[in-house]
Amino acid sequence: MKKCIIIFLSIPSLLFAQNKDNEVIVIKSDKQIEEFTSSLGQNELRLDFLDLLVFPALSVGFEKINDSSSGYGATLFLNLGGEDTIGEVYNDKFALTPYYRFYFLKSEDYGGYGLFAEIFTKFSFGKYEKFNDFWGQNQNNETLSYSDIAPGLAVGRKWINRKGFTFELLFGVGRNLLYKSKDDDSISRTAGIVRAGISVGKRF
Repeated sequence: MKKCIIIFLSIPSLLFAQNKDNEVIVIKSDKQIEEFTSSLGQNELRLDFLDLLVFPALSVGFEKINDSSSGYGATLFLNLGGEDTIGEVYNDKFALTPYYRFYFLKSEDYGGYGLFAEIFTKFSFGKYEKFNDFWGQNQNNETLSYSDIAPGLAVGRKWINRKGFTFELLFGVGRNLLYKSKDDDSISRTAGIVRAGISVGKRF
């Protein structure tokens, strides 16, 4: 009888110890985060739907996840609107934007995920219209080609699921280093640039 009582009293202690062990297993260490990040893949391809719907333009991004706290890559932009978009919607015909990112993570995050800050440099090529204003009559408008370099900063947020699909929001600003005061005659070419995107991607 005493043995039965002892066994009965020891059951809650065993269950408590088991639950305690399970809680320890759930806690993720830095090593576990890195291992899970690696299992999803270190590379990521993204398609920017904001550029596709607004301009229209094709904007494809590639990112290499360096570790759970950083990554680097580039975005390729191609204007699909043709000559009709010059000076109207968007000047760039082609742009390449390499970048480096710093992710700010919590202990439960997957890695290469969450809030981030980004340093980028945009290399752009395109055309714009320059207005030659003769006594307010706006005659003899010129279409000029240009190339420019624009360093800048951006911030964003990335989400990722267990299948490796990502969703990203991005906003940043930069400055065209080759912009000249004579370009003020164009209403569509400016000294500053905006880098923005709403993208869906996949890790592999």
